[in-house]
Amino acid sequence: MTRVDFYQLNPAGHSFDQVVCKLCQKAYDSKQLTLLLTRNAEQSRHLDQRLWTFVDDSFVPHDSEESADFVTPILIHDDPKPAGERQLLINLSASVPPYFAQFERVIELVTEENKAQARENYSFYKERGYPLKHLNL
Repeated sequence: MTRVDFYQLNPAGHSFDQVVCKLCQKAYDSKQLTLLLTRNAEQSRHLDQRLWTFVDDSFVPHDSEESADFVTPILIHDDPKPAGERQLLINLSASVPPYFAQFERVIELVTEENKAQARENYSFYKERGYPLKHLNL
């Protein structure tokens, strides 16, 4: 069954972009194929750029499209359709995607800006019996 983790960000201690990039780095390091589902194309482009520059000496292979020749470890996009078999979904979109259960794990980030939506998502998962975890960062 899919495990769902909610990460509550402390704005004084963590930048949203930095947390997303660190999660992608950790997923890549642990060889988890990841879908980074964004709110829109602008956020996808922004995070694509951030993943190239967030740490000088790291490399997080990522792309916005899947290739027939190569499965990118981190797939970034805002299209709410599943793409390939992946273990981890980092959901930055405004809702729970209908295909979330195909992932072993889902991460939802909670900020001051999306707190109401995060509560709705939490209730959605809870009502359906998914194991939930809440972590304060």
